[in-house]
Amino acid sequence: MRNDLTNPPGPPMLRAARMTLRLLRESDRAEYVRAMTISESHLRATSPRRPEGQTIEMLFERNLARGIEEFGSGRAARLVGFLDDGRMAGMFSLNNIVRGVFQCGDAGWGVMADCTGRGLATEGVRALLDYAFSPDVNGLGLHRVQANIIPSNTASLHVARKCGFREEGLGRRMLRIDDRWQDHVMLAKLAEEHFGDCRADQPLCHANITQTWVEDNFQRSECE
Repeated sequence: MRNDLTNPPGPPMLRAARMTLRLLRESDRAEYVRAMTISESHLRATSPRRPEGQTIEMLFERNLARGIEEFGSGRAARLVGFLDDGRMAGMFSLNNIVRGVFQCGDAGWGVMADCTGRGLATEGVRALLDYAFSPDVNGLGLHRVQANIIPSNTASLHVARKCGFREEGLGRRMLRIDDRWQDHVMLAKLAEEHFGDCRADQPLCHANITQTWVEDNFQRSECE
């Protein structure tokens, strides 16, 4: 039976080859601030600009609360990848999840400045797609995952195509990134395409997907 997130069994814990993808926890604060501080200029060209006066510490509090609330309501799964040595490797999310006749979500990802060039983005996106398309209780059972990428972001376009996304068009001045409206290449992957990439005896290609319920790590945050 597929998990439709109307009553989720608990936050996902996705195990890829070199990292684990999961929701943020309060205990991640120091590492999140470290990783985002050294990656600020690296991510600026492809990320929404922080509101004036918002520190990285405040951003952590916002994303901690937002990740828990949006997963609990079924609107998103905002996951963070951590290497085995505890370093934050990147962010991998499924946003704007829509059910009904659409069964779709928007994928987004970004790798920290000290973790680029190692194939971690591809590894994380493949794990995210396994989770998105898996029809059993440990997955979301989506039919379609979309990704919108700035044309100049050739690294992310390469990752998307390597993970089986297909280009569907160009969204003109689609999203406000780096404080200006920018065109985006629109890509998507379907469940039948994803499972066609997998062997018949191994329906999930890349990630060991488990669900965990750890009470201390899934308390609703009081942060705004």
